[in-house]
Amino acid sequence: MDRGIKILVVDDDKDYNLYLTKFLSDEGYITRGITKPMDALPTLEQEKFHIVILDLKMPQISGTELLKEIKSKYPNVCVIILTGYPSFKTAVETMKLDAFDYLKKPFDLNDLRRALNNAQKTYCLIGSSKDKLKSSVGKKLKFLRKSKKITQKQLANRTSLSPSLLSQIENGQIAASLTTLDKLSAALNVKISYFLDEEAVEVSASE
Repeated sequence: MDRGIKILVVDDDKDYNLYLTKFLSDEGYITRGITKPMDALPTLEQEKFHIVILDLKMPQISGTELLKEIKSKYPNVCVIILTGYPSFKTAVETMKLDAFDYLKKPFDLNDLRRALNNAQKTYCLIGSSKDKLKSSVGKKLKFLRKSKKITQKQLANRTSLSPSLLSQIENGQIAASLTTLDKLSAALNVKISYFLDEEAVEVSASE
């Protein structure tokens, strides 16, 4: 089964990397593995991946620092953390940096399957184009708002939109109208195209 979902495995342990990429390929994912963590960002720049499976303890750069850089440049990429040295501190730290899940090595393959299935639903990697667009717009809005240190209430005041509506858009529960996106674009000083995928997907014309 070809799921059409691309996963990048970043783990400096060559044997474990090979083990994971083979397993994921057998599960129907399009998979690539890299063992040099410094290659992760250039790889993401060259090729689009939906999910990154990231080891925490690596040479040159820690998985936590790499996670931070990945999410700052690619907020819509889902990152699942793997570690052979789990701790409450790193679990909390990575979750604050928007890691989707945190699995300790060795793990049951069913746990990884479950994490990947949940990721596909949360990031709308399965389902209709409309669902994918709602999720994408919501994540981009949330990322931009937070990067500018603006609260939902402040954004609501700037746009005359309700905090409840903004929350629903950010969580991918409803589709933003073009009028709403225009207000958000003006308030956040970005072009409306920032919110829209490259693919031609119809945006709902009403709230």
